[in-house]
Amino acid sequence: MSNMVGSGGGELRAPIFGGDNYEFWSIRMKTIFKSHGLWELVEKGMECSDSKGAGESEAKKKEKEKSSGAGKMTVTELLMKDTKALGLIQGVVSDEIFPRISHEETSKGAWDILMKEFHGDK
Repeated sequence: MSNMVGSGGGELRAPIFGGDNYEFWSIRMKTIFKSHGLWELVEKGMECSDSKGAGESEAKKKEKEKSSGAGKMTVTELLMKDTKALGLIQGVVSDEIFPRISHEETSKGAWDILMKEFHGDK
């Protein structure tokens, strides 16, 4: 895996978020997410791939994704991308902030908690 975070010299890095300067931190994080092709997933959640299929079973969704060509990601690929995004968030929050997002299983969930708590905080 040559594509892991932290490998290579030109990686974008966010400072550890400890509760201050949320606005600056979130702008840096958005840039990092975008550089990994993850921002849409963090912003909109797992349903961003196919919001029309919300009521379908997982098996049906998988079938549809397979038949719809290269444009769509499989559920597994989506979960892996979301896990990567969640890992990025977990890796750049301080030990004081981490417990607030430790139970979240999606990047959107963790991102939304931080945004609700710190957005607009002076």
